[in-house]
Amino acid sequence: MLSRCCCGVSVVAIIALTPWPVAAADLGTYREFTIGASTADVIARATGGERDVTTLHERPALLQELLWRPRYASGRNSADPDSVAAIVFSFIDNQLFRMAIDYDRSRTEGLTKEDMVTSLSEMYGPRSTRPAPIAPRPAFDSLDTPTVFATWRQGDVMLTLNQSPYGGGFSLVIISVPLEALARKAQATAVTMDGREAPAREAARTKELADAARAAAEKIRTANKDAFKP
Repeated sequence: MLSRCCCGVSVVAIIALTPWPVAAADLGTYREFTIGASTADVIARATGGERDVTTLHERPALLQELLWRPRYASGRNSADPDSVAAIVFSFIDNQLFRMAIDYDRSRTEGLTKEDMVTSLSEMYGPRSTRPAPIAPRPAFDSLDTPTVFATWRQGDVMLTLNQSPYGGGFSLVIISVPLEALARKAQATAVTMDGREAPAREAARTKELADAARAAAEKIRTANKDAFKP
């Protein structure tokens, strides 16, 4: 009986002395940006630097992107530029579902994959040991398309750390898995709709241009006819 008690006390002592890591940050949060935030909220937080909002599709869902370049943003010391070169925020129906962070190569020069994993682990906790999912390849693949070498998972959010195979640059991608699935489906549907409606749109555009040309020609004809004196 005494040995069991001693054993239990020893286990408790070991647990009490074990250095537990500091609570990891929310995986869906990067700096002041959070997955699920509205477009307006992200725009408001992306202060300084250059911003460019693009609407990709309006049907069947509103798909938008915000390109933000925080480097040398207003109020930042030019001698200490941001390590982030650019962030592309992707939205579906006013919800942030993806953050793609590209790091400036001059700020990551010499860093190894292990250095990057260690840095991210200090922020988000240990990386996942499950193999990274195979992401769909872009229609026009690039020889320098980044490859995933580390992942973190938390609920519906997944973070991947990537490196370009030739350029060597590092990037970070944070997504809401269900929202990105919806966005991919919406984009595929939008492309199909655009292709189906393209002939009608082109015909309408051709007619509009022809009508404008005829109206301009008639305006010139009328003016010259009234002013002409043989």
